[in-house]
Amino acid sequence: MDNPTTLLVAIMFVTILSIGLSNLLMTLSDIVGQKIAVQPDAVHLSWMLLLFMSYFSYYWETVAILDIEGWTFLSFIGFLIGPILLLFATNLTISLPDSEQSASPREHYLTQSNRFFTMMVGVQAWIIALDFIFDTVDLATYGTAAALSIFAVLIFTNNYKAHVLGNILCWIPFAVRLVAEAT
Repeated sequence: MDNPTTLLVAIMFVTILSIGLSNLLMTLSDIVGQKIAVQPDAVHLSWMLLLFMSYFSYYWETVAILDIEGWTFLSFIGFLIGPILLLFATNLTISLPDSEQSASPREHYLTQSNRFFTMMVGVQAWIIALDFIFDTVDLATYGTAAALSIFAVLIFTNNYKAHVLGNILCWIPFAVRLVAEAT
């Protein structure tokens, strides 16, 4: 293990994840404490909770960094693309409507959703690419591909029922990935 370089990459990886998780936790704290004027739509809140749970999975991926030797700038950037996209997705989803906005929480969610899901497609593609690079393709990879497919569909629809169904369906591959990682 190339300790100094590996540790620098791990620190950057964890730092980016920590910023996103911190932002998400602050928003969830405001929602629970009812410190915001307008509560988010239920589906919007569910995506936030899914992101919250998924952050712990991404922290677990830090362990994979320790096995990599011979870091290059390109591999450094490639490994950080996922956390960066996740941070962007998080910041999009924690955007809540102001009480002065004329949009309802549901309309606000639907307006923000296409950018959020675009980022999430990128995150899922990054995870799948890492699975292939590290030759760790397994059942979890297929669950990630299913989530990518759902996100790709949700980019292009403002049908609220489709978003509800997509949210429910995304909890399934996430749960499959967690179980696969736990074993």
